[in-house]
Amino acid sequence: MVIFMKTSEIIRNMFMQGAGSIVVTTLRGKSHLVKLNKDGKTISSETGLRTQQLDLSVFDIVVDFLRENGGMAPKGNGRNSKVGHGKCASDTVCYCIATKYYGHKVGESTFDPVFIIAAILDMAGICENSRGYLRLKL
Repeated sequence: MVIFMKTSEIIRNMFMQGAGSIVVTTLRGKSHLVKLNKDGKTISSETGLRTQQLDLSVFDIVVDFLRENGGMAPKGNGRNSKVGHGKCASDTVCYCIATKYYGHKVGESTFDPVFIIAAILDMAGICENSRGYLRLKL
């Protein structure tokens, strides 16, 4: 019998094995301490997410998007591009997070946590985090 776990459950278990926190390293070599908050449903990082708290459901959203797009997609960048434009085009992970997680509309600005989400997915063995792209391993 095969039992499938949601991506968010795999990530939560990874945090629990690390006593509620993990250290991830981004492709640029910067390390970030990421903590599972007391609610057991959100994560935070003073250096990686500033004041943002991300619900673990964001990982399910990203993996579903990758599956819908053949297992791989450009990460994109929302720092200097509006949602739906430039480096935050509709084929990017950034766009997916902006629209499906944050609920932003085309033309709006968005917070861009892709780098930390990609690093966590890579650490969990779910995705390969490479320059510019995120690819499912599973």
